[in-house]
Amino acid sequence: MNCSKSFIISALLLVTATLAAQQSIQLTGLKKGADTQVSVQNFQVVRTAQKTLVTMDFILDQLDVPSNRYRAFTPVIRSTDGQQEQRLKTLIVSGRRQNIVFERDGIDERYAANCDNIRRQNGEPQTYSYNDAAENQPWFSAANVYVECDLCGCGDQLKNEEAFVAQLLPPDPYDLIHLVDVVPAPQKKERNLHGSAYITFVVDRWEMKPDYMNNRRELRKITDTLDVMVADPNVSVRQVKIHGWASPESPYEHNRMLATNRAKSLTDYVSRLYNLPASVFAPAEATPENWIGLRKAVVEMGTDILPHKEQILKTIDKVLADIAAGVTTKADRDEHSIRDTYTDEYRYLLREVYPGLRRSDYDISFNFSDFTLEQAKEIYKKRPYQLSLRELWDVAQTLEPYSPDYNKVLQTAVNIYPDDPVANLNLANVAIRQKDLLKAETLLDKAGDSAEALNARAVVAIIQQRYADAERLLQQAQQKGLDVEKNLDAIKQLR
Repeated sequence: MNCSKSFIISALLLVTATLAAQQSIQLTGLKKGADTQVSVQNFQVVRTAQKTLVTMDFILDQLDVPSNRYRAFTPVIRSTDGQQEQRLKTLIVSGRRQNIVFERDGIDERYAANCDNIRRQNGEPQTYSYNDAAENQPWFSAANVYVECDLCGCGDQLKNEEAFVAQLLPPDPYDLIHLVDVVPAPQKKERNLHGSAYITFVVDRWEMKPDYMNNRRELRKITDTLDVMVADPNVSVRQVKIHGWASPESPYEHNRMLATNRAKSLTDYVSRLYNLPASVFAPAEATPENWIGLRKAVVEMGTDILPHKEQILKTIDKVLADIAAGVTTKADRDEHSIRDTYTDEYRYLLREVYPGLRRSDYDISFNFSDFTLEQAKEIYKKRPYQLSLRELWDVAQTLEPYSPDYNKVLQTAVNIYPDDPVANLNLANVAIRQKDLLKAETLLDKAGDSAEALNARAVVAIIQQRYADAERLLQQAQQKGLDVEKNLDAIKQLR
């Protein structure tokens, strides 16, 4: 069974700010003098599904607070039109005597409902790590963040300074989406190669003559492949199977005998070249007359070459239907009817098409060895096609997730297994992270209908703002047992 592996791009939305590149934002001191300088560092806003959290460090090193005074700093989120605002918790920095008063009599009522009070140690480095949260409001997106600075401790807002800190940006869907990869199941590495060799035999004979006509060249199609396999310790040949075909111009039963014996002769010849178990070479098979190949050739010709193309095709289809029904006694008669009725066209077919119908198809089935992780890492460098999809996945897991090398392994997996749903899904998730939605959608066409694939398609829809489609896909994924709450929350936030 395949296992899912969850990758959460972000459970929280990190909202960037226009001044985020600055190491320190000066709040005060420009009007009042060096002894009132305050700055903030590490400003950050994090948005969850329900709340917006504001954090920053107040740097108080240059602030001097008289013993009987205090300074107050209140972050404010304000809409761009200035019509709506949300005041957050106030930081009160009090002198020694004022701090005693606050402890005895309570905080100034202007700030008492939501504040933190700390005593300033004048002349000493001092940092306060601030955090507060507010219930999300639709207008928060693209709102401005200020810090209101009460430097006289008198509550007179006309005397307050207000410092712009940052402008919040709308949520980025890529910071919210939740993608789920699938760990490929272990699998047998059974492969098959198929090809055709056009071996020429002496007329009415079936003895294999490797040096006759172009046979040496045609034989190499089979032997070159087997040479590589036999020499590779990671490959074990499971079966070699040869299927012979004859052309239709001789009597059907005679062609059966020729095709069968020629296929057997070729099989015996190849088997003698290799020190492989006899069981590797399957009994030779044959098709007495290659009407299938003849039909394909005729279909591809124009009526300028075969004026009676449709009539010839009708006869060929009749022969094929009879053979499929187990009736072979009419094949000779029908072949003769083409010869006698369309003499010139038959001569053309005999000369140009029939030689190519006499061929030997070969199927070579083989296995690759199973590899340890360390072996697989080495095999990947030169012969990645020998690795199973699971072995390629395991190699990828040794690399930094979504690094170029990691992504290359997953791309290689699709190159080797182009129709595998798991390979296509995992690479589609990489493409989504790279913001290449066109590639992602192409890959997802081959990713099947697993819950993880439905989730990935939903993520693409979320990014494209097709929220209704996304919700429908997420519901289907949820019905198949996948946890989709994070993507449903993403839709709520983005809406």
